[in-house]
Amino acid sequence: MSLQKVKVRPWLHDDLDAWINRRLTGIPYKCAVIFLDNSGCDVVLGILPFAWNLLEQGTLVVLCANSRPALNDVTALELDMILKQVDNICPSLRQYRESDKLIIRESGQASPCLDLSRIPETLVEELIKWGCDLVVIEGMGRALHTNLDVSFTCDTLKLAVIKNRWLANRSIRFKRPSKVT
Repeated sequence: MSLQKVKVRPWLHDDLDAWINRRLTGIPYKCAVIFLDNSGCDVVLGILPFAWNLLEQGTLVVLCANSRPALNDVTALELDMILKQVDNICPSLRQYRESDKLIIRESGQASPCLDLSRIPETLVEELIKWGCDLVVIEGMGRALHTNLDVSFTCDTLKLAVIKNRWLANRSIRFKRPSKVT
């Protein structure tokens, strides 16, 4: 039922083809940081399979979750507990965790939004050291409310479902193409 409501492409902000073409070049990302949103299905059925795909291509994946609770958002502590359960079901993800290819970090946040100025300095230093070349921001609060117009110097995916008319109308006014290299 919900899929029938999804508009056909191109979407409001849609550089998916450019990103797919980048992935098809065969050059994997060195390091991807994924700022997670909700707990539950979003993590287990969305982010973890996506992270696993990146890991299989040789990308170091850093999962960043809230430092403290906010609404139904996953915290880093909860994410660690979820992944320990997933480890029992998926040996390859367990191996990636044990070899420090799949890493959990706190985002420094306690909000459904993402204030990039509050990311721990140690996390920023690690991402620079690891050569982070893909930033994924998941969730309406993080991707749209607070970071829709933020430009990055590396490939960026801002993933969100627009859940209300006010935000949809605001997003239409600020439509601006982004760049994927």
